[in-house]
Amino acid sequence: MVDFMPSKKTKRVATPQLPHPHKIPSYLGPTNLEGQHLAWRFSGADLQDPFGCHALDFAAYQSLWERMRAFEKMNTDELNRTGSYHDISVRLLSKLAKERLASMRLDDVEVVHSFRITGGCRLWCMKFGNIMSVLWWDPNHQVYLVRKKN
Repeated sequence: MVDFMPSKKTKRVATPQLPHPHKIPSYLGPTNLEGQHLAWRFSGADLQDPFGCHALDFAAYQSLWERMRAFEKMNTDELNRTGSYHDISVRLLSKLAKERLASMRLDDVEVVHSFRITGGCRLWCMKFGNIMSVLWWDPNHQVYLVRKKN
C-alpha cells in the first residue's frame, strides 16, 4: 500500500496579468426613469365590466389610440407638465374600483396611474419601470370620483 504524502512545496496560482486598477463597473445601480419615454403593455387589460377595455366603440378607440401615441412621444417630465397624467393612491379610488382590483387579485397595488384622454375619459394603468400596463377604460370618470369645487 502506497501512502500519499503531500509535498512540502507551497502552490501558487499563476496569473497571466494583474487586474487593472482602474476598472469601471458595468452595473451602476437602478436606472433613473425620470425623463424616459413610456411603453404600453396590454396583456393585463381588464376585459370585464364595469371598466373593461372591451367597451370601447370605434370613435373612442380612435381617440384613445391618438392620445396614447402622443403620450408615447413625450418623456415622463413632459407628461407630468401637461396635467394629463396623475398618480392616484388606491385608497382614494371608488368602492367599485377597489372591489374590481380585489377580484383581479391586484389588491396589493398601492398606486395606479390615470391618463386623461378626453374631458371625463380616463385610461388607468399600473406602472412597471417605464412600462404602463393598461388596466381600465373609464369613459365616465367612475374609477376616481372627483368632488366638485363649487
